Amino acid sequence: MILVTGATGTVGRHVIRELQQAGYGVRALSRNPEKAKFPEGVEAVAGDLAKPDTLTAALEGVGKVFWILPNVADYEFPRIARQHGVRHIVLLSTAAVVMGAQNAIARIHMQAEQAIRDSGAAWTFLRPGAFMTNSLQWAAAIRSKGDVRVPFGDISFPDIDSRDIAAVAAKALITDGHEEKIYNLTGPESLTASERMRILGDLLGRDLGFETIPNAVAREFMLQHMPAEIVDAMIDQYRHSQDSAVLSTVEEVTGRAPITYKQWAIDHIDAFR
Repeated sequence: MILVTGATGTVGRHVIRELQQAGYGVRALSRNPEKAKFPEGVEAVAGDLAKPDTLTAALEGVGKVFWILPNVADYEFPRIARQHGVRHIVLLSTAAVVMGAQNAIARIHMQAEQAIRDSGAAWTFLRPGAFMTNSLQWAAAIRSKGDVRVPFGDISFPDIDSRDIAAVAAKALITDGHEEKIYNLTGPESLTASERMRILGDLLGRDLGFETIPNAVAREFMLQHMPAEIVDAMIDQYRHSQDSAVLSTVEEVTGRAPITYKQWAIDHIDAFR
């Protein structure tokens, strides 16, 4: 049995689909399983990663886990999972870890990676950069035909489709040879925000208004929704993502080319109409 955490999220739900298509039994962890909608055949189980004492039933009979950190990071989970017999944990980490512990986002995931190593379970760390789904934050402005205002509009980076992350995760969970491996993941091309906007505009059949806002303005807006430490970590991460290398990891692991931004946009274009 494979346990998927973050099962209703951007990546977790695609991991479930990949595992089911490969014929594996899947257990989905949810704080409210009665409200969650999972595909037929998925075993939904109640539990909260931030409350380790709720996880006993979820871990019973589980050999492998796809772990996504909860909003409140708790690093006890790998130890508890190992105590219940889990042999292998695949962690959704982040490319930001290379920035070191001075970056809050990096530090959170570095501690999670170390917790897995310390648990004694086999591990695989997935380190994607930006997600293509981040573009959905533009949807409301585009639907209302207003200007999209973004920070770092001139920075180019190879964002990735969450379906590709899930495909790599599934391979790591169900095939041999991925233990003690770190997979840095990117999409197939490096684009700026304006280039993404042009792709969306072509699909919508109209020009989209676009404005790059100063970093200081972006920071003040972000502070309304997130702690300063996380905001500064995100800004630092964006600055360091300029001209990030396009990597072939997705194709090497899955055997297929990663999804392009244009294909992602085609699949999600209704959100922008």
